[in-house]
Amino acid sequence: MDSLTESEIAQIATNQREAGVQRLSCHFSWPEFCDERRRLHQEFVYDVAMFAAARGFAWPYVIRAAVTAKGIFPQLDGLDVPKLLSLLKDVLSECLPNLTSVHQHEFTQFITDTCITRRRLFQAVVSGAANTSIVQLHLEVQLPPTPCPLAKGTDLHEWEHQRHQAELTSMLRLKEEKLKVLRHWSRVTLTEVDVPDDDELDKEAVVGLVRAAVRATEGQMLASLTQEASLLSDILQLKLQKAALTTGRLHNPVPSSTGHISSHPDTPANPSRTKQKPKQD
Repeated sequence: MDSLTESEIAQIATNQREAGVQRLSCHFSWPEFCDERRRLHQEFVYDVAMFAAARGFAWPYVIRAAVTAKGIFPQLDGLDVPKLLSLLKDVLSECLPNLTSVHQHEFTQFITDTCITRRRLFQAVVSGAANTSIVQLHLEVQLPPTPCPLAKGTDLHEWEHQRHQAELTSMLRLKEEKLKVLRHWSRVTLTEVDVPDDDELDKEAVVGLVRAAVRATEGQMLASLTQEASLLSDILQLKLQKAALTTGRLHNPVPSSTGHISSHPDTPANPSRTKQKPKQD
């Protein structure tokens, strides 16, 4: 480790990651692991050292950060969170006691976040899980079948027109049915009139009975005629709306090839004008 000088660590910081890991690893011995875990150990040390360099640590403190990381990694096996935090606190206060408050806070936060968030991964690696086989389960996801494309679609404006036409037709049919029923049944219902059985009715009595009967049915007749007039008015309005809807569709302006709107498709948008010569005598 004595070969890791300030100039050397400065040069390592300029290398690409792969070359930097190999170059930094040459300055340490790695007796802790002899399998794939050694590579992960070396990468952890490199990442911590490069974080310190990126935060502007003095080069001696960058070297100490690498030494600290090398000692921490093998101890990550089996530690719960409180013990891990206690370990980090002791190691940092021992190895990097003279850091500025800002650098000490940044470095402590980085080490803590890295070790806590990746604790289970590091524990698995340190405990030898690198040699454990992995069983992969394949989950088959079945998606709903893709619907076939529509063989024949309807334009939005066409659909709106058809829906409006159907509504008018339905309302018109309903009004016509009500009118038919109204005209089919009797418009008045005669009420019972008390007619004396014993005494013979004179002319004035008969006229009085008739007038009473007429007055009783007068209101019914007026109501019936009023309802009929209302139904006829509604039917007329619905027929006019249907005619206007059909007429508007037939005479809907269509764009011409020149971009102008013409109310008659057969009429050119810009008709040529010819000047008629005056007739000579």
